[in-house]
Amino acid sequence: MHTLAVASAAVGLALPGVAGAAPGGLTTDRGVVQSVSPTEIVLRELDGSAVTLAVGPSTRVKLNGGPALLASVQPGFVASVVHNGPRPAIVVRAFGKVASVTDRGVVTALTPATITLRIQDGTQVTIALDAATQFRRFGLPVRAGAARPGALVAVSHPVGGAARVVSVLKRA
Repeated sequence: MHTLAVASAAVGLALPGVAGAAPGGLTTDRGVVQSVSPTEIVLRELDGSAVTLAVGPSTRVKLNGGPALLASVQPGFVASVVHNGPRPAIVVRAFGKVASVTDRGVVTALTPATITLRIQDGTQVTIALDAATQFRRFGLPVRAGAARPGALVAVSHPVGGAARVVSVLKRA
């Protein structure tokens, strides 16, 4: 009897990609993200099957442990999705390396929510700011106002995401 219990536990641990029921009718599906859209996420589970799960505006998204937008979850990331049947997922927890870019240019506008730069080719780029955005000069923290229009800055951010660091290279 003890051997049967141990074997059952080992099989349960060996199949983490298979959906698991939780109290209250909640289910967790785990796998590798195949695609993401504003209405659904498709996972390839450990057993090779693909599962399509609904997502919606109330779905919470965590990426590498922190809050994120669903658009930041990319194919190839590992994810677990907690849902209640066909209803939109309650939470998507994803893990993966987020592509990051650095835009360098002269600030043309700064608001609490965005920074707009004129980059070298003359085009304008607007990047979202959020509560996690850090402003730095010579590696030290500075106020956001240091990046006022006319300042030369380098803005590091995930593709399509809010700025993580705004480095003021030359004040206006």
